[in-house]
Amino acid sequence: MGIYECNEEYVRKTLYEDGYESGKAAGYEDGKVAGYEDGKVAGYEDGKAAGYEDGKTAERNKMILVTVNSAMRNFNLSLEEACKGLGVEIEAYDHAKAALEADCQKENS
Repeated sequence: MGIYECNEEYVRKTLYEDGYESGKAAGYEDGKVAGYEDGKVAGYEDGKAAGYEDGKTAERNKMILVTVNSAMRNFNLSLEEACKGLGVEIEAYDHAKAALEADCQKENS
């Protein structure tokens, strides 16, 4: 093989094959970083939405308890009468009470 062929082989290997491999590695790292950032943003958005929903549920439960308990206290009603008058099912009241008690226990742990 002559010097020109050796030089062409060297240039091809150096510029194309080595460049391809280094470009591929750099692209992989860039893609990994971009994927991580995209995942972080998506995870943040999902967490924010889930937290919002949890907050809405907790506030709804709290509102049910406050409303029913206030009606019972202010109008001297039984639980059944207060729930019926407010249009709240007794099961919903019991569920709200249990959920808020569980949240309080979780916070105190």
